[in-house]
Amino acid sequence: MIMLLERILTREAIIATAVAGAILATAAGFRAVRERLGDGASLALSRTGYALTGVSMLLMIAAGFLSGR
Repeated sequence: MIMLLERILTREAIIATAVAGAILATAAGFRAVRERLGDGASLALSRTGYALTGVSMLLMIAAGFLSGR
């Protein structure tokens, strides 16, 4: 459990989560994506992107608390 937490709280994992969220949220805003997927799927894609971005923020806060500095 501790090893998994250490892996999740690495800088690379936090950045990857933030970038993935940003890509999903940005992609959901493109008109071509909305036309192809529909409004409902586009909204779900947008919410997923924002959720991943929020998770990355929470991971960064947790990493700061657990850093021991």
